[in-house]
Amino acid sequence: MNEPLISVIIPVYGVEQYLDHCVESVTAQTYRNLEIILVDDGSKDHCPVMCDAWAGKDPRIHVVHKANGGLSSARNAGLDVATGEYIAFVDGDDWIEPTMLETMLGWMRKHTTADVVMCGTEKDYEDGRKEHIDGHLPEREFSSDEALHDFLHHRNRMASAVWNKLFKADFFTGTSHIRFPERLNNEDYYVLAQVYRTMRGILFNPKALYHYRIRPDSITTAGLNVHSFDRAKIADKCREYLLESGYRDQASLDYFVMQGRYDIVYDLARMNAGSEALRTWRKELAAKAKPVCRDASVGFAEKTKIRMLSHMPKLYVRMTQR
Repeated sequence: MNEPLISVIIPVYGVEQYLDHCVESVTAQTYRNLEIILVDDGSKDHCPVMCDAWAGKDPRIHVVHKANGGLSSARNAGLDVATGEYIAFVDGDDWIEPTMLETMLGWMRKHTTADVVMCGTEKDYEDGRKEHIDGHLPEREFSSDEALHDFLHHRNRMASAVWNKLFKADFFTGTSHIRFPERLNNEDYYVLAQVYRTMRGILFNPKALYHYRIRPDSITTAGLNVHSFDRAKIADKCREYLLESGYRDQASLDYFVMQGRYDIVYDLARMNAGSEALRTWRKELAAKAKPVCRDASVGFAEKTKIRMLSHMPKLYVRMTQR
């Protein structure tokens, strides 16, 4: 118990089929000094009872019951009560390898200028398929500027999620007091923009210690809905924050804002969404793509893809899905 305390925050909503597997993977960690915070976000299934049952079995587990407010609200509620020296996030339908937290804390201790460490991710599909999505990348330590640049350009997995990382708690409990933006999807990007801007460095190791479950009814696989356009809102929030913080790489900011629209148009075309929505966002993409297409550092092939998607989105999607 002389080892530092790690707070593991698990938002819980509508995942009764997967919750036991998730919590079991955390309680079974080889690193034992854990504070496991289950945040019941007003779940209407058996999750609230299951959370309380887990708290009765393991004294390291604390349960927060709250009205439904969404993923960001649940994570923020967990951060509000976390007392650990380090923070980790695990989604309630995912699971982690038994050595994940011990291994990542070891990386943190070895790389003394890293305030964040990041492991590889395995996607696990309902039909049994598995995909190690970043196994081809080498282990590497990024400075703050390097990570932020790659985040804005969606390179080297810097534009990923919070759940495959171990953070020093100071980002959330110190003067920065970083919190997730509520009522918006793609919320991780806004947190990562702030973390990358203020950290000293991040270590990435491709070892797949986090299992990301792909299920048909998850947030990321949902069809067109009220949150389908949040990527643009989050991109704009990140840009606003970074400009206010003094960040001056305008070309990278332009690229990130464009990418938010690019992702929306691609998904709208892939889902055969109505022509009005597609037309609106295609025009948005074309407008935000102008400075990117003038940027000499962006390659010809990439510019061609952006132009094709902004002018012939359905054709482009059919070509990429062949």
